[in-house]
Amino acid sequence: MKKIFSILLLIVGFSFFAVNSSAEEKMVFDSTDNYLGGCQLTNKSEWELKEDLDIAKFQLWYRWDDGETTLPVTVKKDGEKFAEFAAERAACDPYQKMWCNADYQINKLFSKGSYAVEIKDSRMCLKPGGTGTVRLYSGETVKKDEPTPTKEVQPTAFVPAKSTTTCSCNQNQTTIIVTAVVSSIITSLLVSMLMKKIR
Repeated sequence: MKKIFSILLLIVGFSFFAVNSSAEEKMVFDSTDNYLGGCQLTNKSEWELKEDLDIAKFQLWYRWDDGETTLPVTVKKDGEKFAEFAAERAACDPYQKMWCNADYQINKLFSKGSYAVEIKDSRMCLKPGGTGTVRLYSGETVKKDEPTPTKEVQPTAFVPAKSTTTCSCNQNQTTIIVTAVVSSIITSLLVSMLMKKIR
């Protein structure tokens, strides 16, 4: 009995470590206020920041073609080009595999102002009556005199896709899998312990 209890504690401890270690980045801005409904499609997103944010990861919710792995993105601030880069295909909706995040480690200061994001084809998730889904991660309020490193790459070509609607999900697949496995093991152990007590 003590052995089973020790194993159970070890498994639970590992699950908390795995979940916490995968949640390193913190979302600090979402242009669609955590919208999780059906998407319309757009090639543009317009939004405003009320404060300066030091951003590590830039993310779009995007409908990918089979085999497509990069997405050219242009960001403008107050009408001027702010950044241009190729975002990479990342975590996907577990039920609709063509809907995945487009992530880019931008490591750049996003100062207060109006922003516009543009992509070539209308495949970014558009919140009905709102704007395209843009999320910014690991930002903190920063002082204006702090320098921020920038990293930009040239966009690469990609193949256009067909339009569809879906839901937007912002879940880490590793976290989902680890949680499911740990839950299954714990449930199995608890059932076997109950069966032994009944006998």
